[in-house]
Amino acid sequence: MKPFFGLLLLLCSRPLLAQQRTTIHIINDDTHQPIAGVTIRISPVNKTVAADSLGVAILPVLEPGKYSLTYTAVGFREKEVLLTMPAEGGILTVNLDPDIETMQDVVISSTRTNQLLKNSPITVQVIDREDIDEGIGESPANIRELLTELSGTQVQTTSAMSGNVTIRLQGLDGRYTQMLKDGFPLYGGFSGSLSILQVPPLDLHQVEVIKGAGSALYGGDAIAGIINLISRHPDTAIHFNAIVNQTSKGGTDLGAFYSHRGKYTGLTVTGTVSRQTPTDVNNDGFTDLPKVRQGTIAPTFFWYPDDSTTLRLGINVSTEDRDGGDLEAVRHDVSDLHPFLQKNHTDRDYYQLMLTHKAAHQQTFSLKNSVAYFYRSIGQTTGGADSTAPLISTGFSGAEISSFTEGSYSSISGAHTFVAGADLITDEFQPAAPHTALGYTHNTVGVFAQDDWALSRQFTVEAGARGDVEHILYFLPRLALLYKPLKDLSFRLGGGLAYKLPTVFNASDEEDAYQQVYPIASSVQAERSASANLAVAYKGSLGDDLYFTADENLYYTRLDHALIPRADSLQRGWLYYINAPGPVAAYGSETNVRLTQDDLTLQVGYTYTQARQEYLPGSPQLPLTPHSRLSTSVVYEAEPKWKAGVEGFYTSGQMLDNGLAGRDFWTFDVMVQRSWGHWAGLLNVENLTDTRQSRFGPLFTGTPQDPVFNEIYAPLEGRVISVAVKYTL
Repeated sequence: MKPFFGLLLLLCSRPLLAQQRTTIHIINDDTHQPIAGVTIRISPVNKTVAADSLGVAILPVLEPGKYSLTYTAVGFREKEVLLTMPAEGGILTVNLDPDIETMQDVVISSTRTNQLLKNSPITVQVIDREDIDEGIGESPANIRELLTELSGTQVQTTSAMSGNVTIRLQGLDGRYTQMLKDGFPLYGGFSGSLSILQVPPLDLHQVEVIKGAGSALYGGDAIAGIINLISRHPDTAIHFNAIVNQTSKGGTDLGAFYSHRGKYTGLTVTGTVSRQTPTDVNNDGFTDLPKVRQGTIAPTFFWYPDDSTTLRLGINVSTEDRDGGDLEAVRHDVSDLHPFLQKNHTDRDYYQLMLTHKAAHQQTFSLKNSVAYFYRSIGQTTGGADSTAPLISTGFSGAEISSFTEGSYSSISGAHTFVAGADLITDEFQPAAPHTALGYTHNTVGVFAQDDWALSRQFTVEAGARGDVEHILYFLPRLALLYKPLKDLSFRLGGGLAYKLPTVFNASDEEDAYQQVYPIASSVQAERSASANLAVAYKGSLGDDLYFTADENLYYTRLDHALIPRADSLQRGWLYYINAPGPVAAYGSETNVRLTQDDLTLQVGYTYTQARQEYLPGSPQLPLTPHSRLSTSVVYEAEPKWKAGVEGFYTSGQMLDNGLAGRDFWTFDVMVQRSWGHWAGLLNVENLTDTRQSRFGPLFTGTPQDPVFNEIYAPLEGRVISVAVKYTL
């Protein structure tokens, strides 16, 4: 009986054995590594399967015939393959090409809707983790290098003594750029001083840049745009990054980042230590690179009480000493022959608290709170007309205490993504005597609402408005439109209003250590702006293996009541501020093209800027605003071991405050990186041709005892060679 049932079972199973399953291995065509999570859509049977973590997918049993298999995965180009069943051998290999524009699948948070970049009606530039890693190798202590290469941005050095820099967007002064950390406004007012040089990039996940009026999103200061620094979050894997960097000009940086998440708790920790030896590059007796001693520690704690709730508490403690001036005075203290010295000390401490809860029906509730303390003291010593004159010591110091509290609600319902909320922003500056009159207190209450309405697959409109009250009401509407007639072609049109409360903290006062400036008069109004932009983006291919992306961005900003300095005719050297009697108009274009073929990438970016002071006869260009800036780069990546690149930057001549024109110039950078497992070594040469402003003329006038420094429009430090060693776990 048993042999009979065995024979019957064998006969019944023969049709099943004939219909064998097909196994498919899916491989990255560049790295030859498996791709996890690929989705395979099978036509015409309308079935779908997914690859596992090893890039392996097993097709369901299919009847003999011809089928179309479409492979899709985030970061890879969609691929369609014809398959005839039964397949020979039952095992197939499919290679997928990395998408030339993986940034389209990046989730952005600066627009408050946490949507994909490709679906955002607002034009957003994103610096991803790969570019951040490259920037860390060049400058582990601060984010300056991350922002240098972006089109439409200008990194301007504002002080030869402190080495301070500011970021200008679309031709406007750096004080109109609002810098955020995870949506928290931590770098406004007096605390904006030296901020670019005091933010380490090790804990950053990405950087998001929105150009044009952004006050409707985050309140004041965002006339030229927003730079939002997005932090890394922990996951279940342990991550550890460490770097040691040494430069040829005496700079040393050490940094580390750690993150890990358990079931209910998580932790990230960032720490950096940096020092810079004072260096006189052009041998004029004054530092072109100041003496710097800097340290930062920033732990962030995460609590996950359930799958829908996240509580995050971040703490940042940093301190810095920065001395510049006469090289002998910096090294050995002041003397009658070498009196000129400026000493800066800063402390920057803050905490960030964020509670997020995701409720049913795609609703999210969020609560944010931060308190920041910033202290800076500036001590300056000068001499008289000669070495026999007595030394003169001046100083300026003060503490700024600011807070930010916000509650918001968002929901997704059908074609609408809606967000609304209210916030309170406080900012109090307390300067020490004898400058107490420069103190101020600003308390701003704001409410905002925004709706993204997907009218169709091709058309999305985003409408928002904000109302801020600080003595008076500032109403700030904003509108943005996205039109995608084709999958790879998009048009974005947007505009809005913005404002900025007046303070004395700008580049000209920074150079003079705020010694001879009057308080802002009560009659001075807030600066107001209206801006609009049109962006066109397209991606495609030329042949089978040459891919390209191209985008064009046109913009216009009109700034009314601009804050401008005026010299006091009765007190020599003293300044006071008034509102400009007419507008400032900034307009121009940004053009970016990227070509990718196998391991080689070419990028070209061109920025054209006109920033006119229309309240002056002849509408002259704003000082230190070049008409043209060209950036080019060629990068070769032979993953996972080699990466090399060459970059070139051209900056056209710029008008200076004295009415003269600065020289145009080129700079070139070279980078080579070699990896060995968890280790990597990086060689970076900045400014290969040693372009320096000191080659175009002297950097100061007057005497060495009491110098007057010229405006800075070109590099001061010249060629810098750096060697870094990185460890990644």
